[in-house]
Amino acid sequence: MSSKLLVIAAHIGDFVWRASGVIAKYSRQGKPVHIVTLTLGEKGESPLAWRQGAKTIEEVKKIRRQEGECVAKALGGVPIEFLDWGDHPLIINEERIITLASIIRKHSPDIIITHGPDDKLRPDHITTANAVLTAVRLSAIDGLKLDYPPIPEPKIFGFDPHIGEQAGFYPHIYINITEVYEMKQQAMNCLESQRSEMEYYSLRDQLRGLQTRRFGWKNYYKYAEAFYMYSPVIGDDFP
Repeated sequence: MSSKLLVIAAHIGDFVWRASGVIAKYSRQGKPVHIVTLTLGEKGESPLAWRQGAKTIEEVKKIRRQEGECVAKALGGVPIEFLDWGDHPLIINEERIITLASIIRKHSPDIIITHGPDDKLRPDHITTANAVLTAVRLSAIDGLKLDYPPIPEPKIFGFDPHIGEQAGFYPHIYINITEVYEMKQQAMNCLESQRSEMEYYSLRDQLRGLQTRRFGWKNYYKYAEAFYMYSPVIGDDFP
């Protein structure tokens, strides 16, 4: 497993449902992990907070920030950064692209996990994916002067979309998360504002685990997370 991981998500819940098992594995192994959420998901990702009495955007933001901090603690105390750029719609301008490029240079990750390119049912996810791809490119060029020097471009992986069949998602890699699944469950339990999503994503983790057992004869894989590979595999032979 590569040593430094940077996770960039549109909303707080996105990385929890789709990649917190991998994050937990890195955390448990003592490897550097940093999480960035572009928004708190206060408008479109917090249905129960609104239905249970929250009256203002600021109230919901406070709830979501607390949930995000709870998630980070459940995953072993990993650092999490809330950019609070506003969701639905998430607007990315040049200044924000530069901010992302600076964050990427600062952490110099080996791997970035973000949204895949075809999550068409979630416009904020597509916006984030495009922003990250641009920022990764900018993080590597010599002509852009920032507080941190240019870095080699990291490998980029995309989350499993909300409903992969509707997004044309084809998993390129499955990661076994069975041994850390209790940590993922604790992280998911932090998301009171999205508790209605819990059953769906728990079942999908089981489905991905079942698929790994069918494809790879890994009988001890009970739970897994799937990802899209932006970066090609390069070598002298097939992997």
